[in-house]
Amino acid sequence: MATNALICDGPDEVARLQYHLLRETPDLIVEVATDAFRAVEAAARSRPDVVVANVDMDAVGGPEMVRRMKAAAPSARVIVRSDVADPTVIAASLAAGAAAYLLRAEGLDGLTAAIRTVQAGGMALSARAADLLADEIGRTVLRVRDLEDELQTLREDVSQGTTAKADFLANISHELRTPVTVAKGIAYVLRNPSVPEVEREQFLQQLQDSLDSLVGIVDEIITLAELERGTFSLDLAPTDLGPLIRNAVDDVRRRYPTTPIEAQVPDALVAIADGGRIGGVVHELLDNACRYSPVGGTVELVTRLLDEGVVVAVTDRGDGLDRGVVAQAFRQPFSTGEATLRKEKAGVGVGLHLARQIVIEHGGVIWADPLPGGGTRVSFCIPSHEGDRLEAPPAGAA
Repeated sequence: MATNALICDGPDEVARLQYHLLRETPDLIVEVATDAFRAVEAAARSRPDVVVANVDMDAVGGPEMVRRMKAAAPSARVIVRSDVADPTVIAASLAAGAAAYLLRAEGLDGLTAAIRTVQAGGMALSARAADLLADEIGRTVLRVRDLEDELQTLREDVSQGTTAKADFLANISHELRTPVTVAKGIAYVLRNPSVPEVEREQFLQQLQDSLDSLVGIVDEIITLAELERGTFSLDLAPTDLGPLIRNAVDDVRRRYPTTPIEAQVPDALVAIADGGRIGGVVHELLDNACRYSPVGGTVELVTRLLDEGVVVAVTDRGDGLDRGVVAQAFRQPFSTGEATLRKEKAGVGVGLHLARQIVIEHGGVIWADPLPGGGTRVSFCIPSHEGDRLEAPPAGAA
């Protein structure tokens, strides 16, 4: 049975294709067109079995020409011949309805075989087109896997973030309830005019401590919100950190009288810093170290002035925090070093995250090292000269 074929190409190529096909497949009835629009009209009129079309022609080309051919002659098997060796175009042409894609540069040797293949209901690609498409499929599969991994990581991060914020709400309810309860109780007692003056002073000090704790929690949350909104700013200037660090040591000693703090602070320790913020970072690290130290366990604070800048290291002798826990606390707010229900130690859970953000805003780095004998050392380094930034963090930097 004869096969009707429509050839669409430039005048010279049409003649070459027609001669080749009539010689190779004598039972082929060939109609030709040298214009894309006329080719579509011819397809609608004659309803050919096979269309061999150069889709690089002017006016209508590429996948759009394939779609128009298929709309004009739905049963026709369209063989694309093109100079475009682009796997995206190959895939788009096949998706538009082409049954074969042949690169013109590979000659006419595969054309007859492609016609037989598409007549039998199959699909055909020239060797180079197949290689290009296979490579692209391979890359696409790898990209899909990478995207799936990234999506899974994102899901885990979202889940962790949701869980962390739920933990934060549980933590904050405890952390706020304690000083509020104390303050309410003291206020009730102070209403009694018969309270001795000495006891009144003690109660007032406890009330002040409770209010300071509340203010500290609120300040942490406000700072975190400023960082997330991008409105956080520092007041950087050459600052002697020595007095600020010694003040933080004295304050934490008063809060943890049973935990000895050994501090080594030089007389002069100048850095480019927002003194209040860095003092708060040191206070946070000392507070964490004392919180996780056993009763009577010594906390060490060592400060040094190096070429890289001012280095502050705080070491506790507790159980030691896993690197993953520390990294999460640095990276993600609302993370604490233990389960929410173990409230004898857990805090609000924003301190380490804020400490890291403040150090980074100073152009510094912060890192943590679990110690072989137990305990954890958390250190940070900030520049001592204006304009410096520490781009290469030390080993183990978070």
